[in-house]
Amino acid sequence: MTSETSSPTGTRPLAAAKSPAGTGASPLVAQLIALALVGLAVVAVQHLLVQLGSVSGSSWLLTVVDAADGIDGRTSAVLAAAVVALVVAVLLLPVALKPRPRRTLALRATSGVHLRRQDLVRVVRAAIDGTDGVTEADVSVRRRRVKVVARSVATADRESELEGAVRARAERVCSAVDPTPRVDVTIRPEKG
Repeated sequence: MTSETSSPTGTRPLAAAKSPAGTGASPLVAQLIALALVGLAVVAVQHLLVQLGSVSGSSWLLTVVDAADGIDGRTSAVLAAAVVALVVAVLLLPVALKPRPRRTLALRATSGVHLRRQDLVRVVRAAIDGTDGVTEADVSVRRRRVKVVARSVATADRESELEGAVRARAERVCSAVDPTPRVDVTIRPEKG
């Protein structure tokens, strides 16, 4: 028997969605491999056209094979090619194994709702917008921290009160994020 609860209609709720992930570096490597394959295809088509007699001249493929024919495996050219292939393989290994970056923040919901960081910046900025004495707010969001720098026209004796008000509004918004990020607030006097 499962511990899931059924809805009033008797159906089970949908499972939560997985967190969206960024593309990572794999597409760049895939594009480079695709370009190499296109180059190989061009050489193969040129060889085919030469063999059919549609194009005059010698085949690029046969030229390379003839140049490589008779090369001893102990020559410096073969060693250099092996070293280059090994270095490329070692450089591509972390790209292939690296997990894709997480670009969103999970919200406290059973349906798997996620929010982009720039959207959380906008929501926090909008929540702070109505605070008395705050003229402008710069908000930056990281996975574990939200940093708010608010410009204020308030006097120095009201800064701690204003900081508390800004912190309360930002924390109210950030409490929907799972896990809840730490909110750092800095009040700076308005330039002028």
